[in-house]
Amino acid sequence: MVGLIAMDRLGVFGASQNDWQAFDRRAFAVDRVTAGDRIVIRTGDGLATIRLLGVAAPDAGRPGSAESAAYTQARLAGQSVTLRLEPTQTRDADGVLLAYAYLSDNDNVNLDLIRDGKAYADRRAKHTFASGFEQTENEARKKNRGLWNGLRVEDQPAWRQAWLKAFLAERQAATKPSL
Repeated sequence: MVGLIAMDRLGVFGASQNDWQAFDRRAFAVDRVTAGDRIVIRTGDGLATIRLLGVAAPDAGRPGSAESAAYTQARLAGQSVTLRLEPTQTRDADGVLLAYAYLSDNDNVNLDLIRDGKAYADRRAKHTFASGFEQTENEARKKNRGLWNGLRVEDQPAWRQAWLKAFLAERQAATKPSL
C-alpha cells in the first residue's frame, strides 16, 4: 500500500506532474468559478481546474445550482486559496485535480458550501473529512438551509436519490423485529 501511495505521489498513475509538490499546501489566486464545486486557479504554468473534494454542487439547471455557483463566486472571486490534497488520490477519473480549498487555516470552503446548504456532501468517494461533511450536511438539511429549504427527493441528483433509497432500506431492515 505504501508503495502505491508513493507511486501516485510521483505521478505514475496519470498526473502529468507531481501534484503534491505543485499544489499541496500552496496558495493560488482564484481566476474564476465555473460551478459551485469547481474553480480555476492561476499557477506558474497557466491555469488549473480544481474540483472541490467531498462536495457535489447541483448540476446546471437543477434546483440550487445558480445559488451554489453565486455563493462560491462571492466567497472566492479575487481571493487566494490554499489547496490541500488527499494522500491517496489527487485527481478524478477525468484528470481534474481534487482538493480542499482554504481561505485561512480554519476556513475550509468545501465544508462551508455544505454547511450553508449550497452543495451536497458527496458520498460517492471516501475522503479524510467524509464523516464531518456528512454530519454537516445533516445539520444543514435539518435547519432547511439553502438548497434544503423545500427540496424534494426528485430534485436531488440521481446518485443521491440512490444513496438515500439504500440508506432508508438499511435503516428499515435494522429496525425490523427478528423472529
